[in-house]
Amino acid sequence: MKKIILLLVFVLAFGYESIPATVANIKKLQKKHIPIVDIRTPDEWMMTGVIPGAVKDTFFDSYGRIDSDFYKKLKQKGVGKTFAIICRTGHRSRLAAQILEKKGYKIIELQGGMFELMHDMLHIVFRKNDVCK
Repeated sequence: MKKIILLLVFVLAFGYESIPATVANIKKLQKKHIPIVDIRTPDEWMMTGVIPGAVKDTFFDSYGRIDSDFYKKLKQKGVGKTFAIICRTGHRSRLAAQILEKKGYKIIELQGGMFELMHDMLHIVFRKNDVCK
């Protein structure tokens, strides 16, 4: 009974879906034609690159405020009310998911952000090349 109550509290507190930022999960989202919105800064996009097909749209400005044009820019880029969101480490995307969910969006937050995704990619490369034997 205690577990059910905890699960219910979690679902009510975080209405958005949250999945690990892995290559497999990215492929599943892309196969379902769910857009991925990368909310990092232009410098971060240049540093690590961007997921192929992802929509780049910074959610927070350099002062940590929500970019007031974010919603308008998403609409102009053809992003509807359902999309996945990713940042560098998952902190900003978690906060953005909470805000967007309250605005009526159906959000899939990619836990761990690009750091998690790059970590997963390294594991795939190492397994494929048998480097970690």
